[in-house]
Amino acid sequence: MHYKAILFLFLTMFFTALFPLTSYSNDIFTEVIITVKDDKIMAFSAAKSNWVSTRIKLSERVLSKKSQGNVGIVVTNKRIVGFSVLTGQWTSENLKMNEEPTEISVEGNVATIETNERVVGFSAHTGQWIEAP
Repeated sequence: MHYKAILFLFLTMFFTALFPLTSYSNDIFTEVIITVKDDKIMAFSAAKSNWVSTRIKLSERVLSKKSQGNVGIVVTNKRIVGFSVLTGQWTSENLKMNEEPTEISVEGNVATIETNERVVGFSAHTGQWIEAP
């Protein structure tokens, strides 16, 4: 009977070392990095191990960029551009005349852009921009 207790203890220690009970629920891993080079906005997707780019339009200037989780966001003086690792595509939303972004939040599978006129959200699942009602 004593050997069963030792075997149980050994197996418990073995599987605990092999599969630690560590929770990563609050950790968000970045799966995309955004860079700007010449006339291109480029995203490197860790999940797909590839580069995806979109062109910077004439008279367009990049104001900021942010990435986290499955989302990359670029704000220019003319539009906001979102990249989804899950769809592998860029999607843009034009800024209205005199509209200025005031806050950018990116986390996990979502991003929100607050401007002086509205709030828009971006989903990595759909790769779409949705304006708040």
